[in-house]
Amino acid sequence: MAISSLRLATSDDADRLGAIHVACWREAYDGILPREMLSKLTVEVRAAMWSKILADSDAGAGSAVWIAENDGRMVGFGSCGRQRDQMLMERGFDAEISALYILRSCQGAGVGRAIMGAMASLLRERGNRAVSLWVLRENAPARGFYEHLGGAVVAEQEDARPEATLAEVAYGWHDLRSLIG
Repeated sequence: MAISSLRLATSDDADRLGAIHVACWREAYDGILPREMLSKLTVEVRAAMWSKILADSDAGAGSAVWIAENDGRMVGFGSCGRQRDQMLMERGFDAEISALYILRSCQGAGVGRAIMGAMASLLRERGNRAVSLWVLRENAPARGFYEHLGGAVVAEQEDARPEATLAEVAYGWHDLRSLIG
């Protein structure tokens, strides 16, 4: 499935971002995260989160959210901005990808690659050189995708949450240009 548009999100997209975010989490993390954790996700909470992120983005806070659509239907999204992780910053990654989610029915059609390229181009335009992201260690499809794009594991961590301790790995690209094109 090809995408018909790839664009920067606006504040008007918060509700649809909340809905696709919950749908993608439930698809991607079924069998990885505890069911209790996935069942507690709500579109309303995610929409409120995206509303704040998009308002901050509109105010020049440095983050950007890209949306991929097919005939007006949101099929994926990605979020990027300045690096927030001090350890990754010290390793030379001045930018981060904080989210990349594609509906399962649309995976394998170039949607993720298109969003990654758009984020990399924007980050580079803003003067960044290198980017990293965190992914769950058990998320084999996502890890395979990042490795296919040339990402290398640059760090590991555990994120203790009330429902579970999440094992994560960071992938990094030392040259944003490798993701553009």
